[in-house]
Formats: sequence, C-alpha cells, structure tokens
Amino acid sequence: MQNVLLPGAAVLLVVAVWWRGRSGRPMLRSTDASNVAALNRVQLSRVISEPETAAADQPVPVEVWQPPRTERECLELKTRLRLAMNGGPEERLEAVRIAARWGSAMALPLLRRALRDSDSRVVEEAAAAIAPQRGATRRLPVQPARPPRNVARTR
Repeated sequence: MQNVLLPGAAVLLVVAVWWRGRSGRPMLRSTDASNVAALNRVQLSRVISEPETAAADQPVPVEVWQPPRTERECLELKTRLRLAMNGGPEERLEAVRIAARWGSAMALPLLRRALRDSDSRVVEEAAAAIAPQRGATRRLPVQPARPPRNVARTR
C-alpha cells in the first residue's frame, strides 16, 4: 500500500504544479485600440469646441461674489480660484481677494501659495487674508475618561 500512495501523491503534485503554471486567457482578445482612439478624439473635439466653459473659469469679481452654500459650490470655487492663480497678476490678486472674503480653511493652501507670489500686491493681500487664521489650532475639550466599574472598591 505504501508503494502506491507515494507515487500517486507525486503524480498529483506534478499535475497540480503543471496546472497552476499554465497561463490563463489573455486579458484582451485583440490589441486594436481604434475604438478608444476615436472616442478620445470625439471627447477632445467637444472640449476644444465649447467656448462657454472657458467663460465659466474666469474669476468672479469681488463686488458680486457670494459665499458658497453647498459642498459642490465650495469645490467649484476652489477650482476656479486655483485656475485664476495660474493666470496673470490681476487674476491672482482677484483670486486672493475672493479667498480672503471666503475665509474657509479650504482657501489656506491657495493663500500660502500666494505668499510666495512674484507680485508684491498679491503677497500683501495674502498676508492680510491669512493673518486672522494664524496661531495655535483650537482643540476640542477632552472629555474625562469614565471611571472603572469597580471604582467603589478602590476608595
């Protein structure tokens, strides 16, 4: 019986190793990417041909600016301010003024970036905007830990 079990186990081991060593099916049936390229061309033509989206990327003047009310509006404002910071000096100055009026913690990275700007007006506005938020962070008061259940025995 011993003479049959050992060769049988060896044969099963060899079959299992051979079966695992085989490569599976290829991930792609073909490497033809013409459909993906056509889709990319269509999407790119839509982005290039839509000038109305470029007008939405312009910074909003400070006089008509309203603070965002929803999370989506906050993210859109942050994106517009970041795009304005990539523009000319007047656009950067306007973006810093809007970020100063916003006063949110989401505007802090933009204001820190404005502190290193080449235009001194932008640096001064950013320093004035970030000044109220300087200092130690406010921590929430720590709640005292609950006493152990056997506190009556410890006194």
